[in-house]
Amino acid sequence: MNKLHNPKRQAILDAATRAFIAHGYSGASMEAIAEAAPVSKPTLYNHFKSKQDLFAAVIEGRCEALLSTLDSVQTGFDDPVAGLSAIAGAFIDLVYADEALQLYRLIIAEQQHFPDLGERIYRSGPEPVLRQMASYLAELNARGILTIPDLETSGRLFLDMLKGDQHFRCLLGLQSGLSETEKQRLIVAVVSFFLKGHGYEA
Repeated sequence: MNKLHNPKRQAILDAATRAFIAHGYSGASMEAIAEAAPVSKPTLYNHFKSKQDLFAAVIEGRCEALLSTLDSVQTGFDDPVAGLSAIAGAFIDLVYADEALQLYRLIIAEQQHFPDLGERIYRSGPEPVLRQMASYLAELNARGILTIPDLETSGRLFLDMLKGDQHFRCLLGLQSGLSETEKQRLIVAVVSFFLKGHGYEA
């Protein structure tokens, strides 16, 4: 069975997400996660060899919708406004979600105690997103739709513009997510700015 549609695996991931958010990385035990899933410990370890593996899979799961959107927009390159807007919308839905904000806070808090965790999480979530983003931009550049001398930097800048001060305010608990109006305003502004900066003429 495909791991993405394995109900036991998904039950473990759901239980792990709740446990990590409630108790932190160090406070969440594999035994408690197995009990909450509920699955046996051997079943848990058949899917995830360690707590690091499990936590990385939780983060990877948070990024799946965004990666799916990146895959889908690459089937058509004629309208970069629509493509980048779809990517921006999926990215905002990911990083501004309450659960994602809680996990982000958790990663920062735990990284100093588990130095290998930060690199593992980055490889599981942000790195594949940036790789897919660069691939999409590379095709736009190759077709002459945009002029992008540094694909990696431009990809990072596009996603960073969607976070900035508003995301930091959410992380600090000064605001709770974005309203639909705020989301659309941010998407329009970032996509427009990005396209103009890369020589796009509508």
